[in-house]
Amino acid sequence: MRQNHLFNRRPTVSADRSQDFIEQIKTASGDQKKLAIQGHGSKAKWLPPAKSDDVLALSDHAGILQYEPEELVLTARGGTSLAEINAVLTERQQMIACEPPQLSHDLVNHSSGTDADADTGTLGGAVACGLSGPGRPWLGAIRDAVLGVELINGEGEYLKFGGQVMKNVAGYDVSRLQAGAWGGLGVMSVISLRVQPCFATEQTLHGEMSASQALALCAKLGVRNLPITGTAWIGGQLHIRLAGNDSGLTAASSALAEFGLQDHAAHPDLWRQVRDQGHEFFQKQPTRQRNAQTLWRLVTPPAAAMPDFLSDLNQDALVLWGGGLRWVYHDDAQAVADYSRQVGGWCWAVGETMPIDPMQRQIMVHLASAFDPHGVFACPLNLNLNSALGSA
Repeated sequence: MRQNHLFNRRPTVSADRSQDFIEQIKTASGDQKKLAIQGHGSKAKWLPPAKSDDVLALSDHAGILQYEPEELVLTARGGTSLAEINAVLTERQQMIACEPPQLSHDLVNHSSGTDADADTGTLGGAVACGLSGPGRPWLGAIRDAVLGVELINGEGEYLKFGGQVMKNVAGYDVSRLQAGAWGGLGVMSVISLRVQPCFATEQTLHGEMSASQALALCAKLGVRNLPITGTAWIGGQLHIRLAGNDSGLTAASSALAEFGLQDHAAHPDLWRQVRDQGHEFFQKQPTRQRNAQTLWRLVTPPAAAMPDFLSDLNQDALVLWGGGLRWVYHDDAQAVADYSRQVGGWCWAVGETMPIDPMQRQIMVHLASAFDPHGVFACPLNLNLNSALGSA
């Protein structure tokens, strides 16, 4: 029998509150009230708040239930903090490959170098929002890591989907549907994740170049066999993260030197700052004050040209994913939408309603109606049957 290794230090495990949630959901359903599922609230400003009558507080429903390093599987309650999970994984030199962001309540700057606080995101919140870090094209998305979910639906039923290993595929797609649903399909009580070993060595190279030069170079490097795990164009510089063994990184560094990329001696927390929006670029966060700049998240084809309406690309744009993810500041929503449509991309003003393709919305609404037929959950995507089906 395989020994189940746990941790060098034992994390705090709170009481199982799933039964409390079931009772709260059934009461709300009977009273025709709405519940807002809330963990740490670290992503509360990303979408307009949904109208709710009460809060279903997930953060007290926390704790790592099982961790099998040899099997690369971790199971934890939905309210477990990402900080705790990452600390436990680090002890065994493992990680969540997709690098889910740990965002503060106000998306403040973390450049001081202090460790992320425990209240900067829960496991349930990471899966619900579906956001991944700077290594997304190379390391995968959060939905790729989800093996199984124990879910409480809008009727107060406790459901189990998926398993702890990839071969247990019964209901696996339902588990992955939770990624990006923003809590619209139910309360994720327990989540099983696939983790992976940390890379032996990591190195960042950088070189000064324009955004168009960076996009062209990333396209060229994309067809070569290089151990790239992240790219970021910021302030007129392209940063490329390499990860692997020493010999592989040495060979890659030599190959990239011909493009003017050298070892990066800047702040060692660059990738964490970009992941968690602690980089100084994100200090100009949008507010609802007059004349405030709006931050846009654009997903585009990697080789698409940069927008021509930005007055200063070095100040107003940050490009990740080899060109596939672009953060830009701009106040003309029509200009951003026109650009996105022209290049075949997708744009979202952070803090505003997330745009969803009509056909996709219709599918999402029908899924939400199956999991939450009485519209108990106040999903910020506005997916409940009563309010959304007519606009799908």
